Amino acid sequence: MKDFRLVWVLGFFLLLGGCAGNSEKSNSFEKTMRTYEQVIRWGDLEKTNDFLREPAKFSTARHEKLKKIQVTGYRVLSRTMTKKGMEQVVEIKYTKDASVVVRTITDEQEWNYDKDAERWYLASKIPDFK
Repeated sequence: MKDFRLVWVLGFFLLLGGCAGNSEKSNSFEKTMRTYEQVIRWGDLEKTNDFLREPAKFSTARHEKLKKIQVTGYRVLSRTMTKKGMEQVVEIKYTKDASVVVRTITDEQEWNYDKDAERWYLASKIPDFK
């Protein structure tokens, strides 16, 4: 009977430790999402490279184009856990070239967790503001 209790107690603590790991991963995802949203919202679009495993190369023309984008809204429409990480769909509202016309794009994001680096990376593309 003592052996059974010992196995049960050890199993309980192992399960508890596994939940703590998922909680840390989940907290890390939430923090990454808030930071990414702020980068997008505040128009610091060149910093989106910080979220990519392999940063994109920005041409001079793209730098100039990004400077003309003013994000007015960022709303998460859905979020789904996958085998690789997380997928989320975001609606981004923005203006361009100091226009009063508000444009809307739907950004389908795929995020992967790197266990070694203990961080999330954007596996999909950075939104293309057309």
